[in-house]
Amino acid sequence: MEIRFGDQQTSEFDPELYVKILIAIAKADPNNGRPEFAFIGRQSLALGVDFGHWVKRIDKGFAIETTKVSRATALAVLRDCIHLASMDRNFTLAEKERVYTYAAKLDVPRSDLDHLERWVADCRTLESRWEALIGDDSHP
Repeated sequence: MEIRFGDQQTSEFDPELYVKILIAIAKADPNNGRPEFAFIGRQSLALGVDFGHWVKRIDKGFAIETTKVSRATALAVLRDCIHLASMDRNFTLAEKERVYTYAAKLDVPRSDLDHLERWVADCRTLESRWEALIGDDSHP
């Protein structure tokens, strides 16, 4: 499932911050690997951010200050964090804690995160149904 970021043209959107947050989420779970980092790499490329530079410098404890971004930007960043963290079908406690921390800094309430988690799960269900329909068993 590829999720495209749609609010990147606003002056409030910081592509590097977006990529840094995704890297920190990916590094929060030591079992994350190639699929998660490939997703971030594709997002980085689409946004013109040097993934190789940031993946070496950002760790799982990357912190942000409270930052003002549009609601659509905040929700899209958090949506992609949840998508990334659940790519292995295991949204771990460490990943959730990082997502919740970022949500608080982006002023997004927990109820919105719950909606985003359900949205990502619904997308996975639809993707699985599509793959079953077309007979594509290349995705777990």
